[in-house]
Amino acid sequence: MALRHGATMLAGVGLLFLGSLLLGARPGVGLSDLAALIYPPDPQDAPGIVLREMRLPRSCAALLAGAALGAAGAVIQTLSRNPLADPGLLGVNAGAAFGIALTVWLSGPLPAGQLIVPALIGAGLASAVIWALGAAMRNPLTLILGGAALTAMLGAALRGVMLIDNGALDALRYWSVGSVDAVPPGSLGPAALLALVGAGLAMAAARRLDAMALGEDVAQALGTSLGLTRALALGATAVLSAAAVLVAGPLAFVGLVAPHVARMAGASGTGTLCVLSAAGGGALVLLADIAGRIILPGLVIEAGLGVTLIGGPVLIWLVRRHAAGDI
Repeated sequence: MALRHGATMLAGVGLLFLGSLLLGARPGVGLSDLAALIYPPDPQDAPGIVLREMRLPRSCAALLAGAALGAAGAVIQTLSRNPLADPGLLGVNAGAAFGIALTVWLSGPLPAGQLIVPALIGAGLASAVIWALGAAMRNPLTLILGGAALTAMLGAALRGVMLIDNGALDALRYWSVGSVDAVPPGSLGPAALLALVGAGLAMAAARRLDAMALGEDVAQALGTSLGLTRALALGATAVLSAAAVLVAGPLAFVGLVAPHVARMAGASGTGTLCVLSAAGGGALVLLADIAGRIILPGLVIEAGLGVTLIGGPVLIWLVRRHAAGDI
């Protein structure tokens, strides 16, 4: 069942990616223009230039960010055994975003490759804070409130940096709300590398997390190191979140929604859950970005706003289910 639904999800992601290339505020791009993805278009070929220079980076960024956050959400939900956990809601994305903003403020605009370390430091510190809070807050709703407070504080600090420095404001204005409209130059390569590292950490943690799901005593009896498992899972969450923030800014709710979609598709083990969550996350951000381009002609709604409009009601529904004891 999971295999069949997984194939359907991957096919859906492929169709959405194609739709992201062809649909937008600028009409006139058709299937015949896809050759521009392989061969450099003629300077007079406006549709080919739009496709290659604008829509391809945008679509790749949406897919990469969504997939990374979907997988990160699957890992953090499994580790914390909290169905409401999400890197965006818990402050991990905000930590990565603040690390980048602080670096831009102190050093000026930098190549994307030089922003990897501050993004990782910010995401890693936020992950550590949230895990420390989680040790003291066993209630899933209480942990989400703690994460929301951390997100609010880091968001306020980010906005403070942007207000202090007009240069930082210009560089980060749209990126800070979660946007793939103007992908930072040169960021896709470093972000893809980060995402691959994060995916490797997630897969390394998957079997160990499956063992921990049986209970910590059982996991230890099976030879699973709890400390190593937590380190791998938190590392995967931080690295995947940093990759997403590098290209699309701090997107919320993707890591919350995608794992639940994957479970509905029949995902059981952590490895399968991560793969299907990545597909679901990529589809979600692509869908939000396409909708933001075509719903209101002449006006572009950033992907972060679209994802929030989808994810907010899902969070409310999950909280109600938790209150009713269904999750």
